[in-house]
Amino acid sequence: MRHLFILFVLASVTTPAFAHKLIVDPRIKGDRLQVEAFYEDDTPAQQAKITVLNGDTVVAEGRTDEKGVWSCPKPIAGSYLVKAESLGHAAKETLVIADPKPKVGTPIMVVDDSDSQADEDRAAKIRTPWNRIGLGLGVIIGVTLISLLFRRTRSMNSQEPE
Repeated sequence: MRHLFILFVLASVTTPAFAHKLIVDPRIKGDRLQVEAFYEDDTPAQQAKITVLNGDTVVAEGRTDEKGVWSCPKPIAGSYLVKAESLGHAAKETLVIADPKPKVGTPIMVVDDSDSQADEDRAAKIRTPWNRIGLGLGVIIGVTLISLLFRRTRSMNSQEPE
């Protein structure tokens, strides 16, 4: 019982520890490629190194500003890998830029590039991962209970007369 009380006290006075996951969000805005790099807690990744790759070829690279934003001229149509690196963290995202002049008979995909959609996407990426937190707490509690049960069984076995 004393162990559970100590565990409760420790759990109630500690601050939550969240992983500092880096997120990269490339978007086409007009004739520019804009890349935002930020952490799970919505902190901008200042001075993050951004690299835009087409296969193994570096198409563009640079560093984010104090708001975690970097931009360059929009690359030609194709598939690109956008990478961000900051303080030992890394993230990557695939960006597909469609051909502006589709061939006749090719279906046209309309992309909603509005700011409200970008805000919704960002909110989904920085949402608190309650399922992972719950799973982690469940594992900690399970290991603690198994340990207490094992210790109780062991102490009862050592007290049995021979």
